[in-house]
Amino acid sequence: MAAAMDGAPLLWIALLLFSPDGMLMAPHKSVISLSPPWNRIFEGENVTLTCNRNNLPEDNLTTWFHGGTNFSTRTSNLDIVNANLQDNGTYECQNQNLPRSDPMYLELFRDWLLLQTSAEVVVEGSSLSLRCHGWKNWTVYSPIYYKDGQPFKYCYENNVSITITNMAASDSGTYHCTGFFTLKQKKQNKTYVSESLNITVIKGQQSKYFWLQLIIPLLVVILLVVDMGLFVSTDKQFKSLLKMKTTKKGNKLQNPHPGADPQGN
Repeated sequence: MAAAMDGAPLLWIALLLFSPDGMLMAPHKSVISLSPPWNRIFEGENVTLTCNRNNLPEDNLTTWFHGGTNFSTRTSNLDIVNANLQDNGTYECQNQNLPRSDPMYLELFRDWLLLQTSAEVVVEGSSLSLRCHGWKNWTVYSPIYYKDGQPFKYCYENNVSITITNMAASDSGTYHCTGFFTLKQKKQNKTYVSESLNITVIKGQQSKYFWLQLIIPLLVVILLVVDMGLFVSTDKQFKSLLKMKTTKKGNKLQNPHPGADPQGN
């Protein structure tokens, strides 16, 4: 029966070697995330940048790159407090033993109203969050969101962020928002308008391991068939051997005494 068991280890080894997870064991890049999740903020606001390792934050020595300089932090967080124009620009980070992250651009503004977004480049099928944000976090009354100059979302509540789900190529365009800071301004129709922002929707990149999604199920089926074949074949051999032993034992019981001496003694 030992031969029948050889298929199972082969199956597990194949799954480990040929699975996408097994082939993607190379270290991923470091990734920067934001809290709050907006890369467009007013001067004087606070934001925390986190250098994530394999999509999970870890407290370890992290190197940050900004404005042509680099510096290290003991944790994966970089806190920007009371942001000023010197904090404006591109940030990159690098966790220990991982490649450097893609650049993330932090943009600071001096304005009354600001359209904030979770991303300026969005993959098809994903979601996008937008917020019409007031200076010094002032309440924005009845914000209206526009795409390419046309309103597409009226909010009857105040300080409302919206989410567009299942983004498509047709959602690419120029966005802005409008709103009021007081009820008096609303009655007088004194509207504040944010600066416009271009949002682009791109097609998701097909994984270079896409072919594995087709091959792995076939490989699993083949190995299972081979494993079953080995089991059936070994089982037949075992039964045949057992039958032969039973037959010989039966012959001995039927003829327990030795035959006549061939020499006649």
